[in-house]
Amino acid sequence: MIRRRSGAISLLTAGLLLAAVLQIPTALPAAAAAPTLTIVPSTVGNAFTVGQQVKLGFTTNAATIGWTVRDSAGTEVAKGSASAASLNGQLPLSISTPGWYQADLTATASDGWVTNGGTDFSVLTPHDFSTSTDTRIGVATGLGFSSGANPGLGSVPLLAMSGISTARDEAFWASAETTPGVIQFQQKVKDYKAALDANNVDFLNILDYGNPLYYPDEAPSTDEQRQAFTRYAVAAVNEFGTAHTTYELWNEWNWRDLDGPAGGTADQYIALLKTVSPAVRAAHPDVKLTGPSLAVISDWQAWFTRFADLGGLDYVDAVTIHPYVQPNDPEASVAYVNTIRSIMAAHGSTKPIYISEQGWATGTNPMAVSEPVQARDLVRGELLAFGNGVARYSGYNFMDSGTDPANVEHRFGLVRNTQDTRGALAPKPSYVATAVLARQIDELPLIGQTKFGTNGYDVAFNAGGGQSVHAVWSATPGLVNAAAPAGSTVQVTNMYGAVTTLTADAGGHIWVSAGPEPVYLRGAISGVAPSNRFALSVSPEIAGDPVSGSLTFTNPDSTAHAFTVEAGGSQTSGNVPAAGTASVPVTYPAQNSAGARTYSARVTVDGAPAALLTTSGTATAPLTVTGSHVLSSSGQDLLRLRVTNASSHSYTVAGLDWASGSGSGTLLGGTTIAAHGTASADVPLTVTAASDWAASLRIAGVAFFKASGQLRPVGTPTVATEHTVTLDGVIDPELSQVPPISLAGTGTPPVTGWGGPSDLSGSLWLTHDSQNLYLSARIIDDVFSQPNRNGNIWGGDGLQIGMTAGAPGEATRTQEIGAALTDAGTVDTWRWSPVELAGTPPGVQAKVVRDASAHTTTYEVAVPWSTLEFASGDRLLSATVVVNENDGTGRRGWLTWGTGVAEAKNPAGFNAIRLDATPAAPAGATDATFGITTTARPQCWSGAAVLPVYAYNAGSAPMDVRFTTPLGEQKISSVGAGEGAYYAFPAGGSLVAGSLTTAAYRWNNGSPQYTRLTVNYPAINCAG
Repeated sequence: MIRRRSGAISLLTAGLLLAAVLQIPTALPAAAAAPTLTIVPSTVGNAFTVGQQVKLGFTTNAATIGWTVRDSAGTEVAKGSASAASLNGQLPLSISTPGWYQADLTATASDGWVTNGGTDFSVLTPHDFSTSTDTRIGVATGLGFSSGANPGLGSVPLLAMSGISTARDEAFWASAETTPGVIQFQQKVKDYKAALDANNVDFLNILDYGNPLYYPDEAPSTDEQRQAFTRYAVAAVNEFGTAHTTYELWNEWNWRDLDGPAGGTADQYIALLKTVSPAVRAAHPDVKLTGPSLAVISDWQAWFTRFADLGGLDYVDAVTIHPYVQPNDPEASVAYVNTIRSIMAAHGSTKPIYISEQGWATGTNPMAVSEPVQARDLVRGELLAFGNGVARYSGYNFMDSGTDPANVEHRFGLVRNTQDTRGALAPKPSYVATAVLARQIDELPLIGQTKFGTNGYDVAFNAGGGQSVHAVWSATPGLVNAAAPAGSTVQVTNMYGAVTTLTADAGGHIWVSAGPEPVYLRGAISGVAPSNRFALSVSPEIAGDPVSGSLTFTNPDSTAHAFTVEAGGSQTSGNVPAAGTASVPVTYPAQNSAGARTYSARVTVDGAPAALLTTSGTATAPLTVTGSHVLSSSGQDLLRLRVTNASSHSYTVAGLDWASGSGSGTLLGGTTIAAHGTASADVPLTVTAASDWAASLRIAGVAFFKASGQLRPVGTPTVATEHTVTLDGVIDPELSQVPPISLAGTGTPPVTGWGGPSDLSGSLWLTHDSQNLYLSARIIDDVFSQPNRNGNIWGGDGLQIGMTAGAPGEATRTQEIGAALTDAGTVDTWRWSPVELAGTPPGVQAKVVRDASAHTTTYEVAVPWSTLEFASGDRLLSATVVVNENDGTGRRGWLTWGTGVAEAKNPAGFNAIRLDATPAAPAGATDATFGITTTARPQCWSGAAVLPVYAYNAGSAPMDVRFTTPLGEQKISSVGAGEGAYYAFPAGGSLVAGSLTTAAYRWNNGSPQYTRLTVNYPAINCAG
C-alpha cells in the first residue's frame, strides 16, 4: 500500500521538541558517559483505562529520573523526580482523566550528565465493543507484512481496545501459492485472522497482487493469468469465510503496475472482476466483494466512469475509494465522494461507498502534518464520510511503518513503530481521537449533517430516548450554542475524551467553542448555531511565565446575569448588565514547557455551568537558537547564528559553540541579550559540498539550547535586483535593463498539446526592497481561463511561487503562494504552505491585467518578507515559479522555473537567488532611434567577480548583438523584437573598472542598419 501523496519526526508539540532535543548538554568530555535511557512499555502500547494505574516502563543506569507529564492541551499535569533504584523501571502516575499524554523523562547520572527522552500514553474510558455490530471505523493494519511495518499480533488487543471494528489487511497470493496448484496460506496470516476473531475485529481482506509462478508482472492481463488469480481468490474465501470478513479485489488497480501489460486500465480490471466475482459467488453466495479500490489521482474520474460503463458496478457489493488530500484538511475530499456517487447514480446504482484508505502522515516532509493535525483530520474525515452516507471508513494506517521522520511513507500510523525510541506502539494523538470517536458513536445511527457559520459542521447521531450526539467543529474557530431544554444537562467531550457537563440556561442553550478539533455534545439537543455571547482571549505565553487573558460576556438578554469563570485553577466572578458587556481577567499558571497550548475556561451563569470556552496559543521558549546560510555583500558564504530572547528579562551568554565540517569555535561570550532582543554572529565558511552544522548556547543556570541544520553549495545564483515595483499591471520600464527569466516549454511534464511560445510562454523578473519580494511577469497565453477561487486557483491560469530560506534543499519549511485573475474579475491570492498558515496570505498585494487582443497577462506581486518569514539582510533564498495553464477545459499543465511545487513537493529543486545589495541602477546606454538599450553591472557570485551584460531589443525587427569587454567578446544572433541578449563574463576575485561596447546590426526594409553603444562600469572586489 504505497502512499504517494505524502513522513515524520513526531512533532507532538513544539514543547516536546524543545525539551527532548534542544535542552540537552553539549558534547561530553571523553572520560564522561551519558546515562542510558530506554523506553520499554510494560503495558502494550502504553494504553490504560480510567481507574487503571498508569505505569511507564523504562531502563536506565542513571542515578535519578525526573519527569514532566503534559496532556493534549499542553498543560503540565504531573512532575517530579525520584531515584532510579526506587522506581525499579516503572514510573507510576496517578492520572485518571481520559486523554492523550506526553511524558518527558530526564535521566541524570551521579556526575551530573543528563540524557533526555520521553514517551506517550493514553487513558481511555472503558467501553465494551465485544457485541457491537458497528463496522464503520476501520484501519489498515499491516499484519500481513514481513517487514518492520508489521505491528505484530500483540497489537490486535490494542486495536480492539480503541474500538476500531475492521482491520484492512492482506494475504498475498505470491505467499499463499509457492508451488503451482497448491494454495496454502501462511501460518502468520491464519494467526492474525484468529487474533482478529478473538478480539471481535472484522477483516477486510484485500485480494491482491501477482505471482511469478504465472507471470512476471503485478497485475494479470490474460485469461489464463486471471483464472490463476481467481483460484487464489476462491481459496481465500474458502479459508477466511464470509462471517465478519469482507473482500476487496485488488488495491489501487488504476495506479499500480501502469507499465505492465494490464496498464492499470478499467477494461483489464473489469476482465478480472468478471472472472473472480462469479467464481467466488458460486462457492459463497453470501460473500461481500468490493472494489475497485480506486486511487483518487490522475484521470480517476474517467477511469471510474469507464468502470461503470463496462458494468463494473454489477460485480461489486460496495464501491471502495482512496480520497487522499493531505496535507489539506479532509473537507477537500467531500467533492470526490460526491463525484463517485453522481457517476454511480448516472448508472442506476445506490450501492454503498467505502473509503478503504485515507490518511495523513506526520513528520518533517513538506507534505506531512503535525500529530495533533493528523488526529483532527482523521476524525473529521471519518465524520464527514459518515455524514455524507459513506458506509465504512478505513484509515491508513494503524502503526507507523518506520521511524524516519522525513520519509513520507513512515508516519501514517495511529501508534508508533515497534522500533520507535518513544516506545513500541505508543499512541499518537490520532489513536486516542479515534478511540473517542468510536465510543461516542458506537451503534448510533446517523441523523444527518448540517453546516453552520463559516466552515462549521455538525454531524448528528441518534442516541435514543430523545438524546443525540453532535460532533461539532469549525475550520474557522468561533462560539456556538446548542439548543436543549432549560435545566437539562449536556455532556461535552473533547477530541481526546475529557468530559465537562453543562446545564442549559433558562433560554434553553449551552455554549461551547467550535474549532478545528471536533467536540462531542450529548443531550436532548435540537440544533447548533453560531453565537457571540462569550469570548476568551489569551496573551502570548513565554515558557516559565504566567499567562494572562480575559473572558468577555456579551449579554443580549433583558436581564442581568452573575457569572463565574473557572480558568487555570482559579475563579473570577463578574456581573453583566442587561444588553451589556462585561469582561473579567483570567490567569494561567507558569509552565516550563514550551509548545502548543490550549486554554480553557468554564463559565457558570446564575449558578449553573453553561459554557465551555477554549482558545489556542503557543508557549514560546525564552531563548531560541537559529542558523541561516546567508551571503555577504561580496557573495561570501556565511553561517549566521542568532540567539533570540523572548522573555521579559535579559540573559548573559557564556558561549555559543558552533561546529561545521572540520571547523568549530565559540561566539558571543559575555554578550548580554536584552529582553525581547536578538544577538547574532557570522561564521565565514567555504561551502563546496553538502555538510551539517550544529550550535549550542551556554547560559549559566539555564538549560542548554541547541540547533542544527544543513549547508549546501549555492552554485551560480539568480540575482534579484533591488527595485520597488509599482503595482499597476504594467511591467516597470526599469526592468527592461534587467535580464528576464525566460519560460518556454519548461513544464515537467510538458503542457498537454503545447503549441509553442504563442500558446504559453513568458518572462519573469524577481526584484526586492527592504519590505517585499516582487515577482513581475509578462505571460503570453492564447486562451485565458481561471474558473477557480482562493485555494483552487492552481487549477487555472495563474502564478505560484515556492520559497525557502538558504540554498536549495537546506530548509524544508516552504512558503507556497499564488496569485490569479479569476473569471469573477477578482485577483485572488492564496498560501498553501506551511499548512498551518494556509489561507489568504497577509500583506500580499497583486495586480493582474489581461490584454485579450495581445494575448498577454501581466502579473505584479509584492510579498512581504514578514509573510515569507525571511530576513532580507540574509540575501540568500531559494525559489521556484510556476505558470499554470488552463484553456477552458481544465488544467493542461504548467511552465516552471525550478521545480518542487507543481511536481512533487521538494524544495531541493528550487533555484538559488541572491538579493543584490546595491540598489544603484546598472550603467547603461540607449539608442532610442535604433531601439536598443544596453547595460553592464559588475556583481559578486559565490565570492567571484562577474560582469553581466545585457541588451534589450526595443525595436520591431530582430538584430544581432556583439558584446566587447576587456574580458572578451560574445556574439548573440537573432535577438527578437521585445527580447533581450544576456551574457556573464567571469572575472576572478575582482574586476577593475572598464567599458562595454555593444554593437547591434539588423536589416530593416531590405537595408542594413548598425549602431554602437559604450558603457563604463565600476570596479568591484569580491575576494573579501
